[in-house]
Amino acid sequence: MSKTPTKKNTYFENYDLYSDRDPKDTIRIKYATLDDVKDTIKKLERLYKKGEYKHNRISQVVNVMTQRLKVINPNDERYKLSSKYFEFLKNRTKEKNEEKRKKLVFNF
Repeated sequence: MSKTPTKKNTYFENYDLYSDRDPKDTIRIKYATLDDVKDTIKKLERLYKKGEYKHNRISQVVNVMTQRLKVINPNDERYKLSSKYFEFLKNRTKEKNEEKRKKLVFNF
């Protein structure tokens, strides 16, 4: 009974929530206070609407911010706001027309 070897998923072994694999593509985020989170969300929306970054890149950045805030304190207002914005991005993903997608507005 020879067992077929399975491919080991090494992605998560090398994945670190706090490291930066590609510093050239870095979008700076701040999440120390609630105002920092709001400013970061405004900045990400501005970068997306200007066309500097695509929707999927903004979603990745917000996902990282949300996961970091969840580790800090999942009952915090910063985490709740970040989660709310992440859910907004999930809904925006469903809109396939790029022009309509850019017209969607996140309300705090």
